[in-house]
Amino acid sequence: MVVVLALGTSVCYGLANFLGPLFTRRFPLAGVLLVGQSAAVVAAVVAVAVAGEARPGGEAIGLAALAGVGNAVGLAAFLRATELGPVSIVAPIGNTGAIIPVIYGLATGEALHALEALGIVMAIGGAVLAARVPEGNREEHHDIRGALPFAIASGIGFGLLLTALPPASEHGRFWALLDARVALVVFLVVLFATRRDAARVPSYAVPRLTLPGLFLIAGTLLYVLATEQGDVSVASVCASLNPVVTVTLSLALLGERVTRLQTVGIAAAITGVALIAA
Repeated sequence: MVVVLALGTSVCYGLANFLGPLFTRRFPLAGVLLVGQSAAVVAAVVAVAVAGEARPGGEAIGLAALAGVGNAVGLAAFLRATELGPVSIVAPIGNTGAIIPVIYGLATGEALHALEALGIVMAIGGAVLAARVPEGNREEHHDIRGALPFAIASGIGFGLLLTALPPASEHGRFWALLDARVALVVFLVVLFATRRDAARVPSYAVPRLTLPGLFLIAGTLLYVLATEQGDVSVASVCASLNPVVTVTLSLALLGERVTRLQTVGIAAAITGVALIAA
């Protein structure tokens, strides 16, 4: 069950990562992010009200806020890195943030069998290969050296999210989602206000712009549920396979071509998940 739930996270994250760039081609980045994440906050508020969970203590709130800030840092750093360098380099580095919760899980007593360990390596490596962009599609004049620190920060931020959210959810999963999302929105508001980025979007576009945020919070909920069913080290890896989903959607809906290296990556990721599930 942990593998199924975590793969659901990858599907939701992959959908969000597919839709987000499409929307930013027509609307301001700040507006796309703020509308989507605000919708996620509303969804979390409704979930808290319906579930009737007791408000958690300060430690749980702090962990959830830490997860939200990690998510915000990961997102902002990833976007900045892709402005400076090719996605083919940035995305694989950011995706290795899944290693952080694996290390945390092992340090806190989780044990991996040989097949699970091999599956984790294959899943992470496969996702890295699947995220590679063909040479002919790369933009020129990239500042790879300048992009590298942001790409590393992106991986650390997402790894922090995957590590801090499960213990926060032990005191109320929906409160953890809400507190983390509020911290994320506050961070984004401060960031875009500092940069003076335009955030206005036409009213007719608002409904569709909510979709990435709703997919993201749905995926995060599935990840929380997955960690309740099994080890964080396993759930975090299965939840980080979203590049495979994004690439598959691009192939099916946008007519993009897959390279042999990407094909190998997708196959390796699928095999890795199968080994973990076994």
